[in-house]
Amino acid sequence: MAGLASTLHRHMNVPGSDPHAGQALAWAAALHEIGISIAHNGYHKHSAYVIGNADMPGFSRMEQAQLARLVLAHRGKLAKLQDLSPLPTEWALVFCLRLASLFCRSRTDLELPQLACEMTESGFRLLLPEALLENHPLSAAALADEADEWESIGLLLEVKPLRDAAVKAA
Repeated sequence: MAGLASTLHRHMNVPGSDPHAGQALAWAAALHEIGISIAHNGYHKHSAYVIGNADMPGFSRMEQAQLARLVLAHRGKLAKLQDLSPLPTEWALVFCLRLASLFCRSRTDLELPQLACEMTESGFRLLLPEALLENHPLSAAALADEADEWESIGLLLEVKPLRDAAVKAA
């Protein structure tokens, strides 16, 4: 999951992104399920609490708070992040972690075909091969739910077939 999240983040090329953002994303991906040992229900909340309050040598309190926010945001309602910085760099990290979590929900490393994602003025755009959406209806439904969640906070998640990108480039 950490590899996919980092790959998505690199593809996005977010202007003004912290050079250490990819590392924070990898740490959040590695720690996102730590709360399952407390309770499966709402584990992301438990994970965020543990990360935010544990003694973590080598991490500043600010870094721990960022990791806790990312872990909390990896699933569930986005409205809980109302106090998140309006900086697009923070939202890009949330976007990448949520998508990686969505695609790796079976907890197996999957070989995704070519994909592209980018930040737009109104939110995010994800370009996937048309066959992926057609052959994996559960993933397509999960992406539709994810788009609804982003819309609930006023951001747009467009999921388009990769062929549309090729047509636009031509």
